Amino acid sequence: MIATILYAGFLIDRVGRRKLLLIGGVGAGIAMFYLAGYSQISHSFERTPPLDSGARAAVAMVYIYALFYGLSWNGVPWLFCSEVLPTRVRTAGMAFCVCIQWLTQFVIVYSLPHMVLGIKYGTFLFFGCCTVLAVAFAWFFIPETKGVQLEDMDLIFGPDVSVRAGKAMHNYEMARSARAVISGEKRGVVHDEVTTIYTNSASMVR
Repeated sequence: MIATILYAGFLIDRVGRRKLLLIGGVGAGIAMFYLAGYSQISHSFERTPPLDSGARAAVAMVYIYALFYGLSWNGVPWLFCSEVLPTRVRTAGMAFCVCIQWLTQFVIVYSLPHMVLGIKYGTFLFFGCCTVLAVAFAWFFIPETKGVQLEDMDLIFGPDVSVRAGKAMHNYEMARSARAVISGEKRGVVHDEVTTIYTNSASMVR
């Protein structure tokens, strides 16, 4: 909860959506892989391990996972989906996203006890691999939308734009540069017209 408050109030518009997803995925993945390795080495699913530094680190990793997940994948997708969807389908799109979110959470919560009983330490390994896939997905396919106006989202997610994050952001920067050039030319034309009118007015006064 504290991590989600930090994300919503302080980090989302300072760090950015994409960076939070990457940082959160890496942190959560490290925690999951540590728990997988520790539970396999200590056989903590078969017996109570000794309360040593490894056990204390494992307990800390549970909180570290919650922190990194809360800062990133727990909240960023909600904001990201509401930003990138077009206005005409935003309501239906967000309803679909919410349904998928709760459906996947139901599947995870329902299957987790069976996974723990069946594959034991493989449960942490499985979720660690999921975080690797999440980081790869964010790196290749999620562009940064921090500071992007809703009217400009088509420059990143339009039908003619590449799904690769790097190419999409390059398209956005090129469009912004072209728009700035056109705007500058228009301001120059307006300035020249104003100067001409002022000069002609001054000549008539004389």
